[in-house]
Amino acid sequence: MESLTELLLSARRKERPPVLIASLPRNDPALAAAALEGGADVVKVHININHRASQTRIGGLAEERPALEEILAMWRGRPVGIVPGNLETLQAGEVAELPKMGFSFCSLYLHDAPLGLLPPCDRLERMLALSHADPPALAGALDGLDLQICEVSIMAPDTYGQPLTFHDLARYAALRRLTQRPLVVPSQHRIPPQACRDLSAIGIEGIMLGTIVCGATPQSWRQAFREFQTTLL
Repeated sequence: MESLTELLLSARRKERPPVLIASLPRNDPALAAAALEGGADVVKVHININHRASQTRIGGLAEERPALEEILAMWRGRPVGIVPGNLETLQAGEVAELPKMGFSFCSLYLHDAPLGLLPPCDRLERMLALSHADPPALAGALDGLDLQICEVSIMAPDTYGQPLTFHDLARYAALRRLTQRPLVVPSQHRIPPQACRDLSAIGIEGIMLGTIVCGATPQSWRQAFREFQTTLL
């Protein structure tokens, strides 16, 4: 199985289109199946959080485990990532269990990633996110840190769902010049399929789609990823 980092670096070398990541608003196997059928390359799930974009509460590992195991089995052979919570909810025992279950990467904001708690990167890759509160210059320090991927989660929460603009593109491009880490742009603003080429042109290797673009049903998730895949062909 290619790791998420390997897929993203292949996109950087233009050996493949940008990597499409499905970020599920709840641990629903039907949504995971729809994203897979639609053409997503990677899926990401969550535990221990209130999912902001969808206003969904997601429980801890014990509560969510049956659904997570079903999703992992469905996506076997492809990267599956997980957001294990935040500083208030992260539990060492749960985090240590994740690579054993088959997760290949974890996803956290930089400010939610405590030193010493995450498994080694050769067991669980780290996709850590810049937030809207972080100064852009912080991206210049990422290449010296023990992480593999940067999620560019820089839009203010009160702007979620707005159309993606050239102003957003310029902000992403400015961060691209500051780090060599692979960059993933999440759909905090509404990304149309046609924007994939603009994002790829400035050096974005991955695009992560969630509720704002994909909606709430398996049908809408399947259709959204099909539209993005068709645009990338």
